[in-house]
Amino acid sequence: MKVLCLHGSFGSASNFKAQLGPFIDKIEQNGSMKFKWINGGHSAIPPKGFEHYFGHPPLYRHIDFEGISELDDMIDKIRDMPSGMTAEDTIRKLIGEAQMHEAGPVQTALDNLQQILEDDPEIDGILGYSEGAMTAATLILEERRRWEEEGRPRRIKYGIFFAGWPPVQLQNGRVKYLLADECDNVIDIPTCHIVGCNDPYIQGAMALFAMCEEDTATMFDHGKGHTVPRDPRTIKELATVIEESSRTQACM
Repeated sequence: MKVLCLHGSFGSASNFKAQLGPFIDKIEQNGSMKFKWINGGHSAIPPKGFEHYFGHPPLYRHIDFEGISELDDMIDKIRDMPSGMTAEDTIRKLIGEAQMHEAGPVQTALDNLQQILEDDPEIDGILGYSEGAMTAATLILEERRRWEEEGRPRRIKYGIFFAGWPPVQLQNGRVKYLLADECDNVIDIPTCHIVGCNDPYIQGAMALFAMCEEDTATMFDHGKGHTVPRDPRTIKELATVIEESSRTQACM
């Protein structure tokens, strides 16, 4: 299996590869997976005060983002979010009526990724972190739509999501977040979801998990925050989960 890797906001292929280094080394030991690293299609400048937080520049995003003020509002809302809400209710309250993404940049991102798949016929899996997880999930559903409406063969057979966020879909020129209690769309390929119970964005990851076929979706909680696990014990356990869940797609 060859897995396309999508970094998070304010990331890069080189930084993401280093970030996932211990995990990748462990997975590649048995030769069952290899990985392709790409930069997002848009340059990104970190927020003031975080210039050195995200790693060495240049940095990128997969989806060009114009709603910075809306993002600031969402971060403030997360701090005040009451406990006990479902993941879907949390996302609805966070997003409200704000248009977090524009249709054009989302379509451009999907077109860019489709071209990467066309150029590399070996790719049959995808991995994403944070914004990259949302983008990867959106691509999987777009592939399903094209297959159902146009008969275009699907390429992605397996998904790995670190610290995810629910996918989006273009509807009548607008971008809509897809939530499991509002739509019939489902990510019907095997997936593995790596989450941290102390992640302030944990409800985003849970909303993505709920969008996936429950019989083939696996969750791994590393017990930390909005990060990628790196300690040897956790990496060993995670590698086992990935290898087991990825074998599911080979049987489909």
